[in-house]
Amino acid sequence: MISYKNLCVLRQLPLRSCCSRQYNAIQLSTALRTAKNSWNPNPTAVIASAAWQQRATQQQRQERNIYTTSRQQAKDYYTTLGVAKNANGKDIKKAYYDLAKKYHPDTNKDDPDASKKFQEVSEAYEVLSDEQKRREYDTYGQTSENMHRQGGAGGGFGGGPFGPEGFSQNWQFRSTIDPEELFRKIFGEGNFRSNSFDDFADSKFGFGQAQELVMDLSFAQAARGINKDVNINVVDQCPKCAGSKCEPGTKPGRCQYCNGSGFETISTGPFVMRSTCRYCQGTRQYIKYPCAECEGKGRTVQRRKVTVPVPAGIENGQTVRMQVGAKELFVTFRVERSDYFRRDGADVHTDAPISLAQAVLGGTVRVQGVYEDQWLNIEPGTSSHRQIALRGKGLKRVNAHGHGDHYVHIKIDVPKKLTEQQRELLVAYAELEQDTPGQIHGMAQRKDGTQVPVKQEIKQRKTAIEGQQQKQQQRKTNKVKSQKHAAANSKADEATAKVKAEAS
Repeated sequence: MISYKNLCVLRQLPLRSCCSRQYNAIQLSTALRTAKNSWNPNPTAVIASAAWQQRATQQQRQERNIYTTSRQQAKDYYTTLGVAKNANGKDIKKAYYDLAKKYHPDTNKDDPDASKKFQEVSEAYEVLSDEQKRREYDTYGQTSENMHRQGGAGGGFGGGPFGPEGFSQNWQFRSTIDPEELFRKIFGEGNFRSNSFDDFADSKFGFGQAQELVMDLSFAQAARGINKDVNINVVDQCPKCAGSKCEPGTKPGRCQYCNGSGFETISTGPFVMRSTCRYCQGTRQYIKYPCAECEGKGRTVQRRKVTVPVPAGIENGQTVRMQVGAKELFVTFRVERSDYFRRDGADVHTDAPISLAQAVLGGTVRVQGVYEDQWLNIEPGTSSHRQIALRGKGLKRVNAHGHGDHYVHIKIDVPKKLTEQQRELLVAYAELEQDTPGQIHGMAQRKDGTQVPVKQEIKQRKTAIEGQQQKQQQRKTNKVKSQKHAAANSKADEATAKVKAEAS
């Protein structure tokens, strides 16, 4: 019984400190000692004060034992779950499930330490499964929730876990969730015997069916479409129990916990709640001898050959969704590049080489198409890199009607080796060619703009030079002959004149 004086003191204390689950006996004891100095104590107050002082002493001793523990004795939740510090949420959940399955009290009734280990595993998962708590644990060694809880219990920085440094050297996580309740919250409302990490059992083929698949295709397969077989993991009826979840030769019985109703009634004081039976999951049946192959789940992971219909015109990187059993499979296609076709959506581009004569005189050429070969008409005087469009001859559109276009790029194939006859014909054509931009190798350009072969030009020039030389030589010869003839005539005239002179 508390006196009126102590009651007044209690009314002045913070409501949280008095009404919380873990109230602070140190503050209460200090307040009582202060009130004791100013009030005349009566026997009831003395008894209450002594009781609170004793409780404060015990709490101080307990806190001193808690917060003087070395850091090396702190729990390592990563080691508890057996995962690396960079493990993702899926690995953490899988590790927790394996350990919870191993240390669950329902399966380890003879092991007295199983319950303690199960609680430690649950505490570790509660911290590491929450991103914020895990981030705080990796940074400070504890979570903010535990910081506030320890700080309030210690009565400030002086008596709290942080001490004058502001941070604690060790901490112990205090879980506010019952381990069994945490297990039910994650894996369902049923008990451990009827619950599962998934609705199917693991097998030698893996932990679950394939959700995504990458399929390699050639360009022709992607363009034309194909039905391709692949081996994937699927979830199907257990081959041993045929989906009955029981060992062959046994049958499920009526659930004894809900008396076959599928529901259970939970009474908490004046409140009554009716929910699905946690033991039979509402199936109203109890399996005493579950199938060892599927662990009483009726379905297992099996390896199956599935035919994937590849739509015509599928592009590289596109993903299609298909139904495989009760679940969906996403198939991403990886299309190999073609050495001949260049793809641009539903359109394709190719090159078509033609000869020099075809480019000049015209003709036809056969090109390979996506679905069939096509004949092209080459007009006379076609230049290189000319683009010819074949409408509707491209790839089939996947998400629309119709086909794309096929664009053919003309390329003139110039011969690198010529026979003597071919060269003479080209030289003859070069002689007749006019307005040539520049000069042709092996051809000489005249003043009138025409071009002749260099050899022919040299021969003609040599002949002209020789003719000029012959003319010059003939002139010299004629000149000498003229001089000799003139000299002879002069001598004859002199002789005639001498004879006439002598005769007179």
